[in-house]
Amino acid sequence: MEIRQIRYFLAVQETGSFTGAAEKLFVTQPALSAAIKSLEEELGAQLLRRGHKKVTLTPEGLRFRDRAFAIIAECNAAKSELSSEPAQRMLRMGVLNTLNTKPINQLIYHFTTTYPDIELHLETGTKDILAHKLGQGKVDVLLTSLSGEEASETIMPIYQERFQLLLSRQHPLANRSSVRLADLHKLPFVLRKNCEVLNEGKRVFLAEQAQPHITCRTDDDAWTLMMVRNNLAAAIMAETVLQDGLVSIPIIDFGLVRNVGCLWRMHSDQETVRCFTQFAAQSLAQLDLQAS
Repeated sequence: MEIRQIRYFLAVQETGSFTGAAEKLFVTQPALSAAIKSLEEELGAQLLRRGHKKVTLTPEGLRFRDRAFAIIAECNAAKSELSSEPAQRMLRMGVLNTLNTKPINQLIYHFTTTYPDIELHLETGTKDILAHKLGQGKVDVLLTSLSGEEASETIMPIYQERFQLLLSRQHPLANRSSVRLADLHKLPFVLRKNCEVLNEGKRVFLAEQAQPHITCRTDDDAWTLMMVRNNLAAAIMAETVLQDGLVSIPIIDFGLVRNVGCLWRMHSDQETVRCFTQFAAQSLAQLDLQAS
């Protein structure tokens, strides 16, 4: 029994004639008739009742028709399965919008080049928005700042970094090896509303009786960097944030740090999440945590 014989049989029962089936399949009528005759002989049953005006199915033909449809369907499914490319793995990653830094960029780049078969979908946002999306299952893993209050089995710290004073190279303090908060008193300053340690930082400034002159309030670090680059104000940012024309200087009495890590859902067994977290853990030594 051959697949073409089954296709010929189904075409005849659909069109009701050998001529119509031959035209539909682009074969000659004698070839089609011979193939179906051979099929009937192999099955030991007459499948078609050949009338003067129309070809109809015999009771045996009716029973065989259902099996014929199933055989063709299985053949088509097998062909489609074997000819199609394997489904690509995907990882939906949420990245804190303040983490556009060299080590995070390196980590993402090296992961995608090491695992080209995993399609990475990135979404940036605030810490609260990303946490909400993780809870809803809209992202699989987060690269974010860790507060220490997360469940220990669903986090993996990657690195810790200090907050430093970011200045233009033309700023009067740019040549200092370090500064104190008192040096920032009445200094034109950007208040970063998206800073991970905003509230703690305000308390530190108050304790040191330092009050910078706020000339810009923003939750967009692009505006922060523009203000600093144009020497319009200074800002406090993580030490890995640096661009050409800017300098990052330690603040002796600030003392706050940012803990960066991965966060995922409880009981997540997604293979791509495990793959990324294992890669991140193995890549710690290779990450460039220097600002320059």
